[in-house]
Amino acid sequence: MVFGRSANARQGQAQVHFLTGFLGHQDTYVVWAPGRDPVLFVQYYNHVPHARRVAHADVRWGGARSVEAVADELAGLPRALRVGLVGPVPYREHQRLIDRLGDRTFVDTTAEFLGLRLVKSEEELEWMTRAAAITDRALRALVQAAVPGASELELQAAAAAAAIRSGGQPHFLYLSSTPMVNPDRIVPQQDLTDRRLQPGDAIILELSAACTAYSGQILRTVTVEAELTDDYRRLHDAAWQAFHEVSRTIAPGVSAAAVVQAASLIDTQGLTICDDLVHGYGGGYLPPVLRTPGSSHGPVPDFVFERNMTLVIQPNVVTVDQRASVQVGELVRVTDDGVVSLHGIPQRALRGGEILADSSR
Repeated sequence: MVFGRSANARQGQAQVHFLTGFLGHQDTYVVWAPGRDPVLFVQYYNHVPHARRVAHADVRWGGARSVEAVADELAGLPRALRVGLVGPVPYREHQRLIDRLGDRTFVDTTAEFLGLRLVKSEEELEWMTRAAAITDRALRALVQAAVPGASELELQAAAAAAAIRSGGQPHFLYLSSTPMVNPDRIVPQQDLTDRRLQPGDAIILELSAACTAYSGQILRTVTVEAELTDDYRRLHDAAWQAFHEVSRTIAPGVSAAAVVQAASLIDTQGLTICDDLVHGYGGGYLPPVLRTPGSSHGPVPDFVFERNMTLVIQPNVVTVDQRASVQVGELVRVTDDGVVSLHGIPQRALRGGEILADSSR
């Protein structure tokens, strides 16, 4: 049984979308037994017609409470004594399943299911390539709008409009602006403000636009009517170097430990990171999640990269006093010859107001 939660649909519903092609906007369940088509339970009655048009599944309305319909379906499978659960099934719903189906054993198989999703099919790669091109167009619009007097929210509006005009949808924009001479932001913030840009500002951002459940992801630093200061240039040079050192290291058969070691150059330069350095991506936030040796939150995962995995490499290099940082990074694909970027925006520090050429395929 696969559960999709309503919050943040493109991540919370990614597993349901992978199985059925339906990207829900309310809690959904899929029951999939060997030799049968997936059964998709949609909670909102008025969402059922759309689900029936797009889903590769037996689509049913979940009734007043979908978990009851799920329990009925599982009860009709008397040989299904062990039921694998994928996704963050709410506590009350989980308890209801146990109450209704006391003879069944429920097993959390989320990690195993995600492991199957790490290597992308050609169809998935096509969606992700399209999403990356849409994300690039959204970033071009944002950069062009980043002039003195524009607010952070106006930059978000410019990026969202460009994504929609390009045939996609906004996924998220995290962004912070701060004066380079007296910075006070080290990561892009999740809630943008009405702060208006000033000459000499730096903008750090993480932008993602989507096609269905698949999205691009790009991270850049933008300046406002100024060049990078010496301190910011040092950070940006270190981030650029780290991105390319990590990129050169990743290939099929390479371990996560080797990638973490390649990223140690950030630590040795007396710098650190706040955001993750590398994470899997594509229809959700996926393993591996890696940091530098000096900023580690735990042991390096026992993980080996494979062909057609997709990752975000994103060195968010930060001063040790936690006052200034930059963002450099983007979505890449692992090939037999190493990684290939799915994006086409230069990795240099961008200048607010400039018009970036569209090099999308």
